[in-house]
Amino acid sequence: MKKSELKEFIREEIIEILSEEGSITTTDPKKAEELAKKGLDVTVTEDEDKEPTKAELEKEKVKGAPSKFKVPTDQFEDFKSKLKTLVGKIKDMEKGAEKDKKMAALKQFIKKPELVKAFKERDVKIDTGGLVG
Repeated sequence: MKKSELKEFIREEIIEILSEEGSITTTDPKKAEELAKKGLDVTVTEDEDKEPTKAELEKEKVKGAPSKFKVPTDQFEDFKSKLKTLVGKIKDMEKGAEKDKKMAALKQFIKKPELVKAFKERDVKIDTGGLVG
């Protein structure tokens, strides 16, 4: 038996044994495709020992460090500025129906789930300037 025939025989035996146990895992997409054509359940994984390519390294640089916050910083800053503006307008208003409407709007705004989450995860108090307790 030739060496190449022996390798192929061993390979087929291994595939048969693994296929009896369930899924076969490989890092080679071409082999995975070949095995899948034979009707086997194949999973392709990343080779952890493989050095990253230049393109992969560039992607990582572009991504930057992942934010520890679920609510983006720009959205948080937007909430802060809207809150400050609304509080400022209400404080400048005379007592009456219009001020009551704005206060109701302020109370609704500070209960907004995204706003509450943004302030809570940054451990910042929602400051309404004493308008809402």
